[in-house]
Amino acid sequence: MNMKILVDSGEFWPQLAADIEAARKSVYIQAMTFEADKAGRGIAEALLAARAEDKRALIDTVSQYVVSDRFVYGPHQWFDQDLKKERRDTRQMISELRSHGVRLKITNPYGPLWVRFPARNHKKLMIIDGRIAYLGGINFSDHNFSWHDMMIRIEDRSVAAFLEEDFLFTWRGGNQFATESFKDLQIWVGDGRRNSRMFDSIRKIVQDAHSRIFIESTYFTLPFFGWLREIRGRPRPNITLLTSQVNNWPQMRRYIPWEAERSAVKLRVYPGRLTHLKAIMVDDHSLIMGSSNFEFFSYHLYQEIIAVIRDPRVVAEFRERIMIPDLEKSVPFEGRIHHLRAAVRALQFRILGGLSRRLTYL
Repeated sequence: MNMKILVDSGEFWPQLAADIEAARKSVYIQAMTFEADKAGRGIAEALLAARAEDKRALIDTVSQYVVSDRFVYGPHQWFDQDLKKERRDTRQMISELRSHGVRLKITNPYGPLWVRFPARNHKKLMIIDGRIAYLGGINFSDHNFSWHDMMIRIEDRSVAAFLEEDFLFTWRGGNQFATESFKDLQIWVGDGRRNSRMFDSIRKIVQDAHSRIFIESTYFTLPFFGWLREIRGRPRPNITLLTSQVNNWPQMRRYIPWEAERSAVKLRVYPGRLTHLKAIMVDDHSLIMGSSNFEFFSYHLYQEIIAVIRDPRVVAEFRERIMIPDLEKSVPFEGRIHHLRAAVRALQFRILGGLSRRLTYL
């Protein structure tokens, strides 16, 4: 098995484009966001030019209503002609792909009265010729491509077959919960209904830490902070959370510092641009990464893919190419903590989590 970490879109996209160009049998692409900007058109053009016999793409419904990270029906967007044009261009690009032999499906419809609006298929997954798989956090849009993020490229037929089975299951309209163990790698596929089973396994890894836990996530919330507070009865590991100075979910700005303080977590801030990277390193021997942001929607409702990697070479690569440089770029959080406002926000998140659990049964 050959695993390679690709840091940011600058490493990820050229490698994926080369794999798509070399493909002869199949190219399967799954993402939450797919827009008619430079990044989206890049993957569309690669699919159109690919010589593979079977070319398919799965896109979450949210991409029809959230463009350039903006809700198209929001009051501030009503008169934004550029946003309207990009939405039209995206529909036209999807139509062009379909008319030229790329099979494309939209997943997770919102349902009557948009009752399943929060229930997203959050997976980012690419499978090439049944032998190469990509998973991680990067979507196909310019704003996603500008963020700090990572993907992992796995060259292994058994891993690709497992992930291809999940892609095709989703393609047929299904939604499965599954896990498979490989050498130095375990992959979980969460269905948004039984994700707690997946996270229970990850929770044990985190709570068994002896020396250090490093977390990078801009949206880290309950119940995951609760995991960290539950680590008791022995010398407590050093716990660091690296989050963004820039955050497209503004509710997090007051909430995360408050939770970090009461959870005895060292909070550091990544400056300049949003870090969309989502990973947990435990004791420099277990790397947990994938599509999950480790927040309440992922825990209760989203369909996700998470990998637990114990390959010493990959863990060392993450440490040297992401953890250490990101810690060096970051600064300690020194802002004011608004305890009352943050506690109210936590209550709101808890209520949203409870509603999310009920939505899974609709």
